[in-house]
Amino acid sequence: MTLRTFCRSPETAMLPVRPADIRPQLASRPMGETGRGMLQGKVALVSGAGAGIGAATARRFAEEGAALWLNDLRADALARLIDELEGRGAEVGGTAGDMSDSAYVDTWVADVVERHGRIDVLYNNVGVSRSGLVGDLSDEDWRFQQAVTLDSVFFATRAVLPNMIAAGGGSIVSMSSGAGIGGNYNLGGYAAAKAGVINLMETVATEYGEFGVRANSVTPGPTDTAPLRAYLETRPGGIEAHVADLDLARLTDPEEVANTVLWLASDLSSSLTGICVRSNIRAASRRPNRNES
Repeated sequence: MTLRTFCRSPETAMLPVRPADIRPQLASRPMGETGRGMLQGKVALVSGAGAGIGAATARRFAEEGAALWLNDLRADALARLIDELEGRGAEVGGTAGDMSDSAYVDTWVADVVERHGRIDVLYNNVGVSRSGLVGDLSDEDWRFQQAVTLDSVFFATRAVLPNMIAAGGGSIVSMSSGAGIGGNYNLGGYAAAKAGVINLMETVATEYGEFGVRANSVTPGPTDTAPLRAYLETRPGGIEAHVADLDLARLTDPEEVANTVLWLASDLSSSLTGICVRSNIRAASRRPNRNES
């Protein structure tokens, strides 16, 4: 196992894990015995893999036969996941570090190319939010959110493109958010960065499709992780009030998001590029107002 130092995952950093009894029982299954081999023989990179959606996606990729190269800002969280996946028979490694640091990202990508010789899939899962009205955000608030949420996606995407082009193609999937579609009260910096992620993937799809590179984004609604559940339970009306106007009137499970990412990463979506998959989000007409935020 190779370790260094994580990247903060926005969709997961603030969200809680569902009770074990209602989560899919994946930990006891050896890798390769639960999937259909949709990523067999492929090399997949996952940033922000230490928890939540990132960890769920790493597990699904491993189940489908991918060799994994992971990142997280938190070395301890990354080490636990790598140990878990190795214990289940997965081929996995990774380094801990800051995905908003282009020098680190270039090294992270170079390391996997040296180890495996190729990159087939990149899943960008890093991001962070800071609440505040646009007029109240400091320069540091704004720049931090853009750096972690948008720059990280750009740096990793730029770093993998030469290898994907040389290999004749690849799939890039990036985590956006419902906040990136139509804006979000009190989350202007985060919403702007997530909108940028969607547009960046559309642009990459346009520029590199002729080389076989596909680029797509995913915008899940509020996802059921431990931090989010704990936060919502402190809000007026609790979880029930928060999910009432979601399309499915419930929180999304991390494994559900992981399955969407897997679909976009695999050849099942081989003709799809430049799309944004929206799941269980609020329509713009039902976004929180100042009294609900």
